Amino acid sequence: MNLIKLACIGDSITFGYEIPEENKWTKLLQEKLKIEVLNFGINGDTTNGMLSRFNKVLEEHPTHILITGGTNDLWYGLKDEQIVANINAMVRHAKHENIESIIGIPIPFLNLNEPNLIDEDYAECVRSFQARLIKFCILKELPYIDFSKGMREQHFMNDGLHPNIFGQEIMVNNAEKVLKNYV
Repeated sequence: MNLIKLACIGDSITFGYEIPEENKWTKLLQEKLKIEVLNFGINGDTTNGMLSRFNKVLEEHPTHILITGGTNDLWYGLKDEQIVANINAMVRHAKHENIESIIGIPIPFLNLNEPNLIDEDYAECVRSFQARLIKFCILKELPYIDFSKGMREQHFMNDGLHPNIFGQEIMVNNAEKVLKNYV
């Protein structure tokens, strides 16, 4: 393994909801880049939850931390400002421990099952948050991985939210483009 130890903190997208362990994007990334990848994703987590358990992640002494979250926060009605503040708090905490942060831009929500319902508002909230988070990364000069790049309908489970096995591959490719600069 390389000297890079990447801790990934996030929600079900990071965890690999309903994906066999060997097909989760974090596992595939570890194999592809020959680095240690720790998966601290929890299904249904919010950035508040991530922030509250951030010290446990830091106890693993990663060299880099990939912070990906916000879509569950949006579902529960949190504003972009609060979500970004939580992410910023994690970035600052990691910096204090000399750990480099990388921000994961969440994948989109595809309203596949029930078009024209309230879900379209949620899909727009996710799109708006993605743009806000990219602006934050540019302002703070933080590297980021845009996990939405190349994600199409066929890369999602029937819920339109979680990536299927093919979506896991897209996520690995997006992560590799950024992380190869560190290995």
